[in-house]
Amino acid sequence: MKAPSWLGPRRAAALAERFGTPFYAYSSRLLRARSRALAKAFPSAAIRYAMKANANPAVLEAVRRAGLGVDTVSPWEVLLAREVGFRKKQIIYSGNMPSDDDLAAVHREGVMINLDALSSLRRYGRLAPGAKVSLRVNLDVGGGHHPHVITAGSESKFGLAPEELPEARAIAAEHKLRIVGLHQHIGSGIFELDLFLEALDPLLALLVDFPDLEFVDAGGGFGVPYRPDERPIDLEAWGRAITERFDAAARRYGRPLQLMLEPGRYVVCEAGVLVARVTTVKRTRDRVFVGTDSGMHHLIRPALYQSYHPVATYPLRERAAERLFFTGPICESGDLLAEERAMPLPEEGDLVVVGNAGAYGFAMASHYNLRARPAEVMVDGDDWRLVRAREGYRDVVRRRDVKRAK
Repeated sequence: MKAPSWLGPRRAAALAERFGTPFYAYSSRLLRARSRALAKAFPSAAIRYAMKANANPAVLEAVRRAGLGVDTVSPWEVLLAREVGFRKKQIIYSGNMPSDDDLAAVHREGVMINLDALSSLRRYGRLAPGAKVSLRVNLDVGGGHHPHVITAGSESKFGLAPEELPEARAIAAEHKLRIVGLHQHIGSGIFELDLFLEALDPLLALLVDFPDLEFVDAGGGFGVPYRPDERPIDLEAWGRAITERFDAAARRYGRPLQLMLEPGRYVVCEAGVLVARVTTVKRTRDRVFVGTDSGMHHLIRPALYQSYHPVATYPLRERAAERLFFTGPICESGDLLAEERAMPLPEEGDLVVVGNAGAYGFAMASHYNLRARPAEVMVDGDDWRLVRAREGYRDVVRRRDVKRAK
């Protein structure tokens, strides 16, 4: 792999010198390009960026300026979206297993609530009788790059099953709730248009049972290539097929109906990289480990999902390729960023660039082993700026009333 063109070895080295390693870097130009591509492919749809993928305020600002709204999953995501400048009507909340406090906080903000359990619907009805609400359904068609990201089907915790919908309508009627939206999300990392349409058809078949609908949210999950043998989806073809299927159903429905989509990974994945530095080269009987100053505490996807991320090193060493395992400083055997990569062995002090790290990278980072989360930098052409500082010891331990023992 080569680092993306918007970064390059010189810029990677300059940013490492300026901000230290590790750090995340994002391309605002690529964020805008992906947002514009979605708007072009789905000109009549309301695009809601799934901010759980990356909630850095600078990323949110970029997608907001590109005309996207946001899909949120927690009250604080709602609050941050409002602080960044998204209007209430540009935000939808799709929480899972929400507490009463969650429901009350989101309701106070005045954004659309999407609920996927009879309990949540009943409790929201008592809290906000007469409010508008959307229902998330699980119609048994799921897909994704790993079982943990499949969000529909018999084993999924998400969504109302079809047999629960009559009771959901009864609960809504009891509390005078207006069901104005239907929603589903089948999973993440989907490359098969036919699978997406297979899931969309039963969702659209439900329209006849809900006379007050204003929108249908078909979810997101558009695939992004990580491995060398994966190819990008034909977004324009997806847009034509999905829009055609939706428009036909809307005409049969007989009243105005908005298509909503909530891509996250597609917007931000390829716009981000994680840059680390080689700290240790270690040979064992069977393997060559390339230790870095980053790891699963910064990018957990390889450990959690066995996900593949492209990796490059700088400078590129002119030597024969070896089978390398890129790891970090965390006290876990699963602390791997990449494994079994055939490439020239870097030297201690070289840079490691992990690609496709813009989605679910920093957003899932932790303080495990009392390690700080890295800095984040936004790159725009020849300009760059720090958009989140690297954490220090006090940021991690959250204790300011303790003195060191003498």
